[in-house]
Amino acid sequence: MARKKQVNLFAPLLLLALVFGGCSVMFNAAFGDDPAPEPTGGVLPPLIGKTLTEAENAVEALGADLHALGLNGHFYCADDTQCTIFRMTPKAGTVVRAGDKVSATFLDAEQRKFYARHKKMPKVVGWSEEKADRFFAPIREVVDSDRRESAKVPSGKDLVIKQTPKAGKRLKIGQPIKLVIGYNLGDYSSPTGDGDVDVPNRNRGESRFCSRRWWC
Repeated sequence: MARKKQVNLFAPLLLLALVFGGCSVMFNAAFGDDPAPEPTGGVLPPLIGKTLTEAENAVEALGADLHALGLNGHFYCADDTQCTIFRMTPKAGTVVRAGDKVSATFLDAEQRKFYARHKKMPKVVGWSEEKADRFFAPIREVVDSDRRESAKVPSGKDLVIKQTPKAGKRLKIGQPIKLVIGYNLGDYSSPTGDGDVDVPNRNRGESRFCSRRWWC
């Protein structure tokens, strides 16, 4: 009686299992439901000198939140790639956790150019208020001024009579600048002596720097 021929199915089954297993791994890798691990924090890198875009990416990679304000106290930056960080809290090297707040202050392109050109405070005493206003226009948010009547100022003029910081001192980014504007209304008495004349409104007590700010 002839023997029945035995068929060895072990090798084909093993090959099929390997192929199916490999496909399953690739499918799960591409379409799996497992979410990517959430950032858990880390060491805060240096942000000073970075653009606002670079700073946002660096802080978000740690799971922290960046709160950035401009020199004028506003959040708005026309182009995040042109605004650069000059101040940060906490300092670089601090360990932050996910959800922590990182604060920063940035300069726009015009403000950055101003500080690059003016490393020291210029002598502005003797300048007209209009000239000082034009000069400090890019950083007017840090400039404050008072008006004071002064006999040393020529009649009808508005001139800077005092400044802080003093001329030649290092001009730090964002530091407050204080100007005193002297004015002289001159002699507006009537030639007839009746005193009935119109005295021009010199905007006493309020300088150009304040008059252009909505919060003054």
